Amino acid sequence: MAKSWAGATIPEWIHGGSSRTLRSVSTRRAKPAQFRAYRTENEEAGLRAFERDKADLLELGVPLRYVTPDDDDAVDEAGYVVDLRRYRLPEVHLTPEEVAALVLAGSVARAASGTTYAEVVDLALKKLAFDAPPAPDTPGAPVGDAAHPREPVLVHFPRTAEGEQISERLADIEHAIRNRKRITMDYTTSSTGEVNKREIDPYGLVFRQRAWLLVGFDHLRENVRSFRLDRIVQLTVAPKPKSPDFERPTGFDVRAYASRSPWTFEVEAPVTVELDVLPGAAAVADEDFGPGASKTPLPEGGVRVSFTCANPDFVVGKVLEHKGALVVHAPASLRARVRAEAAAIRARYA
Repeated sequence: MAKSWAGATIPEWIHGGSSRTLRSVSTRRAKPAQFRAYRTENEEAGLRAFERDKADLLELGVPLRYVTPDDDDAVDEAGYVVDLRRYRLPEVHLTPEEVAALVLAGSVARAASGTTYAEVVDLALKKLAFDAPPAPDTPGAPVGDAAHPREPVLVHFPRTAEGEQISERLADIEHAIRNRKRITMDYTTSSTGEVNKREIDPYGLVFRQRAWLLVGFDHLRENVRSFRLDRIVQLTVAPKPKSPDFERPTGFDVRAYASRSPWTFEVEAPVTVELDVLPGAAAVADEDFGPGASKTPLPEGGVRVSFTCANPDFVVGKVLEHKGALVVHAPASLRARVRAEAAAIRARYA
């Protein structure tokens, strides 16, 4: 019924034609009668098969279009054509400098820990090697400048054990995102160091602040959360990849979620925080505290920011970082956490 080309299936009706086009020899409705692939007892079934093949070709990027003799004098009958001038790409020749630049860029991508594209980059670099000019001692090679002999390009691809683990997790998570499959994982909580089991509907992956983050719906917290891949101890993807377990929310933007301000992260139960931002940390007052945040000027200078906070560890860290220029006014429980952390630091370095 069909021929195989580049890992895809090319329907019978697309073969043949002149050097300029590959074309069918009949109209759309006549396809089932002309080719055995579409000769079915039910004409509509044959037509549906034709439409499926046509859709496959369009998805592969084949420049397929329907023309009539009025559109093109070279076409005797109405049908679908493929213009070979659009179908065949011109051969690309790279200079040695261009090859070196692409090899350098590929080596950076290949060496980055946590990526899953090592095999793709390796294949691309091998293809680039074919475009490199032959070495001077190769038979048929042009005679080079003795004062400037051609140097070999050496590329090193470091791969740490942690990078290998993250690569495996990335590959599994990418498949889960694509197939909309639920993930079950053992995750190390940053605040306590405890390992908890989580069930996640993965929405997407993002690389931010030198770490891979998984963004998805956390069934334990019943809300969208982000998780660092280097804190995942074990991960299992639900079976039956062709049966989705969830649907992503319409319009959900993984990048926008991942770029949120840490003041708005949801890690614990939310509380209302009043934070005094003194002149020594004036820039902090311009940060994003969430849509419901309010600011009130202080008599001695600075502002008091009131906001809903579900990321107390971040607040504690910020307060200690600014050495008195940020002061927690409320609640008392958060003030106690700041004091306890400060005492622990003093004890550690006493």
